[in-house]
Parts: sequence; structure tokens; C-alpha cells
Amino acid sequence: MNLLESYIDERLIKSWTIFCEPPATDLRYYGHSSALFDVRELIHLRRLEDRQEVKSIYISLFKCVLKDGANFPYFYRDEKHPLEHWWFDKIADKSYLAELLSEHLMEFYLKAF
Repeated sequence: MNLLESYIDERLIKSWTIFCEPPATDLRYYGHSSALFDVRELIHLRRLEDRQEVKSIYISLFKCVLKDGANFPYFYRDEKHPLEHWWFDKIADKSYLAELLSEHLMEFYLKAF
């Protein structure tokens, strides 16, 4: 990986962290932001989901929606954001298919039942 790619990856992770810090983690209100979806999608495309800081953020978001719920608008459900990229409202009501999650998220999610 070259220096520019490394910088881009670090900036994406930093943006994701900022988007997911309190009070932003109250996804019932903030989660509508397309920025959250777009940065999360770029992290996925750049294969950064196995980085420890990204895993920690995902766990924090899962804790938030499992505790407080989520109200994501359905207009984001399109081919740009397929079901495999998970949906916080489905995670909140525990109707999301656990098999679609990465191993560490699946384990956390299943313990919530």
C-alpha cells in the first residue's frame, strides 16, 4: 500500500469515528445521514472492516441500536446499500439474519437475544 492509500484509509476511519461518537450514536436521529452510509460503504469497499478501531465502532453502534432502537428511512434500501451491508433497524428489532454479519459482530448480536 502506498502512502496516499494509507492516508485515505486513516481519514476514512477517522471520519467513521467522528460520525459514530456521542451524541451521533443516537442513531434514531443521526442515522438518517447519508454521510454515515457513504463512509461505511467506503470502509467496506477498502476492506477496512477487520481493523480493530472499525470493529470497536461497529460494536458501539450495535450496542446503541440494541439498547435504544433505530429508525432508518427505507429510501436507503436500494442496490447502493444492499441488505448484506446490514440495517440498524433490523438489528434493533433482532430480525436481521446473523449469518450476514462478520464473525465478531455475529457473536455480539446473537448474545443480545
